[in-house]
Amino acid sequence: MAPKNTWRDRERARAEAAEEERMVEASKRKERSEEARQADTMQRDMVFPIPGLLRALKKYETEQEDNKLTEAEDNTREPVPSAGVSHDDSEIQRLPDGEGEPRNEDTMRTAIREEKERSGMNAIASAHGDREAYGPMPVSNGELYRHLILGTLKTPQSLSTVMVGDLSASQLRDENSAPKHFASSSEAELAMNTSAFTKSKAAAPIHSMSSPEVEVEVTTSDVPFTKRDIKPSILGIYGISGCGKSHLIKKLKDLLGEEDYAFHDGSGMIDAVVAGGLETFKTLPGEEQDRYRIQAIRRICDECAESGRVGVVAGHYMFWKSQYGLDDDDESGGEQVVWTLGDAECFTDIMYLTVQSQIVVEQCENDKTRKRFSLTRFELDLWTAAERRELEKECGECGIGFALIGRDDLQVVADMLKEMRKRPELLNLARTKKALDSIMAERDARLETMIVLDADRTLCAVDTGNLFWETFAANEKLRNPSQEPFKDPLKTIFSGPFGYSFNAFTQADLLYGTVCSVDEFERICMIVAKKVIIHPEFKKLLRRVEEDSRIGAIIVTCGIRRVWEFVIELNGFSESVQVIGAGGHGSDYVVTAEVKAALVQKLQEEYGTHVWAFGDSPLDLPMLKQADEAIVVVVGEKAKRSRTMDKELKSAIEDEGLVARQLLLPGHATPRLDSARLPIFDIRQPHEMDSIFIRRVPLQIRHASPNSAELLQTPMRDGRISGVAPQEVHKKVGWFLATELVTEVLPLDEYDIEHVQGGIAIGHRLKNEDKTLIIALMRGGEPMAKGVHEAFPLATFLHAHDPHDVAYYHLDGMENVLLVDSVINNGTTVVQFVKRIKELNAKTKIVVVAGVVQKASVAENGPLARVGRDGLTVIVLRLSENKYTGKRGTDTGNRLFNTCRLD
Repeated sequence: MAPKNTWRDRERARAEAAEEERMVEASKRKERSEEARQADTMQRDMVFPIPGLLRALKKYETEQEDNKLTEAEDNTREPVPSAGVSHDDSEIQRLPDGEGEPRNEDTMRTAIREEKERSGMNAIASAHGDREAYGPMPVSNGELYRHLILGTLKTPQSLSTVMVGDLSASQLRDENSAPKHFASSSEAELAMNTSAFTKSKAAAPIHSMSSPEVEVEVTTSDVPFTKRDIKPSILGIYGISGCGKSHLIKKLKDLLGEEDYAFHDGSGMIDAVVAGGLETFKTLPGEEQDRYRIQAIRRICDECAESGRVGVVAGHYMFWKSQYGLDDDDESGGEQVVWTLGDAECFTDIMYLTVQSQIVVEQCENDKTRKRFSLTRFELDLWTAAERRELEKECGECGIGFALIGRDDLQVVADMLKEMRKRPELLNLARTKKALDSIMAERDARLETMIVLDADRTLCAVDTGNLFWETFAANEKLRNPSQEPFKDPLKTIFSGPFGYSFNAFTQADLLYGTVCSVDEFERICMIVAKKVIIHPEFKKLLRRVEEDSRIGAIIVTCGIRRVWEFVIELNGFSESVQVIGAGGHGSDYVVTAEVKAALVQKLQEEYGTHVWAFGDSPLDLPMLKQADEAIVVVVGEKAKRSRTMDKELKSAIEDEGLVARQLLLPGHATPRLDSARLPIFDIRQPHEMDSIFIRRVPLQIRHASPNSAELLQTPMRDGRISGVAPQEVHKKVGWFLATELVTEVLPLDEYDIEHVQGGIAIGHRLKNEDKTLIIALMRGGEPMAKGVHEAFPLATFLHAHDPHDVAYYHLDGMENVLLVDSVINNGTTVVQFVKRIKELNAKTKIVVVAGVVQKASVAENGPLARVGRDGLTVIVLRLSENKYTGKRGTDTGNRLFNTCRLD
């Protein structure tokens, strides 16, 4: 019986259309995959020659084997297997024919060999660069890189590149380590090779940073997770109840320890997030249960991201109906799918534990620690088959690795976890964060503001990476005057299919360490540093940083760290400015766009600093979006700038909510975009420079008394009403907050009124009420904003869906701005509006008015707390610890305007 996919019913209202789109996209990806893999290989061989040559040698050897095979068959007419590959009749018979074409034995044997190489059974030597198998290399690694960079690398035509089948890290183990124990022959047939993880997209090849001769492919997930640019590794151990998941996790914990791994039971985490624990959870309706499941797995994901550990979670895809005591006569199904959107977001790999149903029954009968269900072996087999089938399908669609394991495969799982621990992007991020921690450990504990600076084409007008390779080529030209013209290897790498990815930066970093010795590297870096001239505006900024212990500055560069350490030293800033960057000798990490953003986030959340970020290129956009104050540096003539920056900057502002200003260097340079979308920040003006160094003040929060809040929130939370009735309630709450709390923050003013008994009396209104702007954050904030407007009738009223709906002329002459919304969840939208208002009119007093605010958003180092250090007050009816974001019937906007059916 096919299970009801209730998760899809709940999470994907347009399931059929989405499924069709996915199938079309999958078909297109499949058509493009082979071409993309070949392009990746060709690019990889251009910039990373050792593995490419080994692949070429592998093809050459295979061609020689084929020639020998053909000669032997011509002489004897008997099949002669290639060396190291066993071919038997059963294998030949199993091979499917082509599209109606007969296949001779030569073709079939060749197909068998290619298939086995693709599965990783005969390509380990090639992946590890086994020189003994192919004889001595013609030149050293360093010489190969020199020839590559100088454009003089010559390769025999017979050694053309060939794509060896993709290998995951888990497949690099000896084939004998694959699990042999399965509950049944059908399970063994389905498992085949448990170390081979299925992926919806081809894994990108990752090159070892420690040895350019080792090429390892690490599978990664393409599923986006909104909170993290780099997704933590989380392995799910799935299987039916009683199959031994908890026992397996306990053994893994004993074997691997908990320093690098975080072990969780899914139900245990749910017990921790639900008030009242599992017993209360079981009484909740399905939609509420899903909400807590999502909250639980996301908490695990956040903890793993913060700690850098690999997560291991025991879980279920579905429960069988007998566990829920459903009526046996119910023929509508009854299986409960408990897989959620949170699982799709967070898991990177899943291993499904298959155990014979008889063993499951025995284990349940012998388990005295918990009450177990009673299912027949037939029901258990149905459950296993349905869960495994649907979970594998789900993993394929979500880009999650999937494999089957048996009850005796402890070592297989342990090996997989060790490989996940070695995931290069996560290790790289951990190393850069460690470098930041070392820098911050020496900073003043009173640090309030951190200035994060990009280096090349931001602090100066040149690119030091290009200067390095020009200097290197000039030196090589002196050594060998007859060499061919110089080719910049960085352009070759970054213009290829890898783009500006982690892989590309890793390959660029390897070049620095292989083409020259340590002494030569240091000498070239110093030569380049002496050519760098820091813009005088930044010199003045860094001089002021030296004088103020509350302000710090750090350079985070995708370029060569050593060059910029020399630059800082030559300019006398080495005591106050440190550098995080990569580049050759002594480097164990690289800096990518995602790393820059993660370091800014760490400065904000862990060190509580207000971050100003300065950058000039698309690689800086993630950092600028994360920063509290974003400054786009525009350097030099328009014709010499990055041609892609304007397009990506425009998209970041209009589509992704970036709020930024631009600094023109020199001051007469042509601006990017326009001053409306990207206002000018002139650091040469004293008040602009001073704004970086202002003293931060804590966020001010004022909320109603408990009794008032309880009374007013009751009709707001009443799920029985919607439409006009809750609009009136929100309007009353807005009026109450304005008269009771806003007037405690903004002063009142006196004016003359006509008394009802005759004569003149003293009246009161908000000071500068006619210079006050009320901004209703649409659409949920409109009714409450109308109540505020009723209290302050002279104020100007503005509807705004997006921060850029607020223009300069709206704020011109305004003294106060009241931002009004019904509910503030994570605070992201309000932060964007606050930044927008400050960039247009820095002197305006901003007050946020809301019905409900999540505590996390205003907690210390929370988003509103950080942006509020320049002076911000939050007026709220009540603070909530509930992190639930409403949707459909629980979304405030839908309830206010009767649009639940449209969501």
